[in-house]
Amino acid sequence: MAQMGVRIQGVEEILQGFAKLPKGMQKKYLGAAVRAASKSEVRTVRSLTPRGPTGNLKRSVGLLVEKKKKATTSTAVLGYRRDGDKKGFHAWWIEEGVKDRTPRGRTFAVPAANVKSLFAEQQVNNGTVFWQSVKGFSGTGKFKAWADSALPQIKSRLEGVLGEYLDKAIAETARRELRKMQGK
Repeated sequence: MAQMGVRIQGVEEILQGFAKLPKGMQKKYLGAAVRAASKSEVRTVRSLTPRGPTGNLKRSVGLLVEKKKKATTSTAVLGYRRDGDKKGFHAWWIEEGVKDRTPRGRTFAVPAANVKSLFAEQQVNNGTVFWQSVKGFSGTGKFKAWADSALPQIKSRLEGVLGEYLDKAIAETARRELRKMQGK
């Protein structure tokens, strides 16, 4: 998928407020704010994703919030996952498309057990189906179009959510300090 990112300008005072908090509190509430601002978009991306024969691509849509270990920044990665049991490795093909392919001097061979009956008219030899060429297709481009239109909305939502989570972080820090002073 296309790599896209947003840097938020105009929230310096909110980030300065976070900078006054302990690092653990910053990480906790910045990550929660990023997740809250981005989580609602997972359903939208999933609705843009075609349901293929296995459904793996649609199931691979998800949100990952990365909290940096040495810094106090948090990043949301929204899109198609390809690790573990998430098999969204082919998302780029659907988005960008593939060109027609013809092997050099050979044919494409696929075991007949892996070929659906739709291709039964192809030449079958010793349990293998052969193709002279494979037709490509143009990509959908839906994810990129959605990202271009949705990123400004996510940015403004994040600006609002950061203020809310800063208030929560300050309140929790004050409660912790009060407990420390009381000896609990």
